[in-house]
Amino acid sequence: MIYELFAKIYSRLRLIKSNAIALIYQMLPGIWFRKMGRNCCFYGVPRFGYAFRDIRLGDSCSLGVGVFLNTGANSQIKIGSNVGINDYVYISAIYGIEIGDYSRIGEFVSIRDNDHRFSDPHRPICSQGFTGKPIKIGSDVWIGRGVFIGKGVEIGDGAVIGANSVVTKSIPSFAVAVGSPAKVIKYRQKSVETVAI
Repeated sequence: MIYELFAKIYSRLRLIKSNAIALIYQMLPGIWFRKMGRNCCFYGVPRFGYAFRDIRLGDSCSLGVGVFLNTGANSQIKIGSNVGINDYVYISAIYGIEIGDYSRIGEFVSIRDNDHRFSDPHRPICSQGFTGKPIKIGSDVWIGRGVFIGKGVEIGDGAVIGANSVVTKSIPSFAVAVGSPAKVIKYRQKSVETVAI
């Protein structure tokens, strides 16, 4: 009985904290989010690479503790509605990243649309700039814990990416992909009803 009471109190405090963080971002429009939807839930204060960049968050999204959002001056991070982003997810966009509605992203996922150039062995890698392509993650995608998603990848609607996979090539809709590099092992099947004529 006492544990249930403490659980209720903790739940209320967590909700108050979440609403307070959301209110701060709504009161400071455009500094951290170019657009922030309604009813978003923050379990911690997100970290940002830069202020005044184009990061758009849809309605009813939840962001866990330690989420890091970094976007270049001419790129965009666009997160749809009802998206769940777990703890310590790192999203870095120089070319553009889009995440569709109802997608779920597990903890410690890294989504980066860019790589360092390193072709010239006579110059430090940090001075050779970046190369990359936009990333598009569809709707209702489930990305497991510890996944890496690299430049130019498109993940179709309804796909599932297994924990700790390294995704360097596009994944079709409703595919289940695992491994390093990630490979499709099966497809999710929608149940088909047979109709007698």
